Amino acid sequence: MSVNKSLWILLLSLILGSSTAWADPWKEGKDPHKRTRERIQIVKIWKMTETLKLDKEGAARFIAVNNYYEEARRKVRSDFNEDIQKVRNILRDMNPPERELRELVNRLKNRKKEINDLENKQLEEEMNLLKLEQQARYFIFQIDFRREMDDLIREIQGERPPRPGYEKPPERIR
Repeated sequence: MSVNKSLWILLLSLILGSSTAWADPWKEGKDPHKRTRERIQIVKIWKMTETLKLDKEGAARFIAVNNYYEEARRKVRSDFNEDIQKVRNILRDMNPPERELRELVNRLKNRKKEINDLENKQLEEEMNLLKLEQQARYFIFQIDFRREMDDLIREIQGERPPRPGYEKPPERIR
């Protein structure tokens, strides 16, 4: 079986395995942002598998590690965002309660450290699965994929009016 055919089978299994990523958000009651993130993750894994030239077994191991850490980080980020919202609410008071604010700031620091630790562990495990050339390709892929996503986001945001209360940052000089 050719590598391209294997990649398409892998992509198809990812799509079918997470069919909710392609479902109608109104029928599933799913957050459209979550749906978009899932689609981006599917495309990212597919492109990464292709870029790293992983065989079927290598791709399965790599994806398992990637999915484990993505889910763990997603949970910590969710908790982090809940705490950020609490901080926002507390800071609306003229005299925010110092003890509660201190507890939240400490939790935020711990969660931030936990996210960084998860990222470092993921990188270490993924590197152990890859040959040297694949490792180099992985770093380049991460940078290029992030740049592509940032460009797409900027393009989409340029087409939509900004959210209420959002002040557009000044243009960067290139």
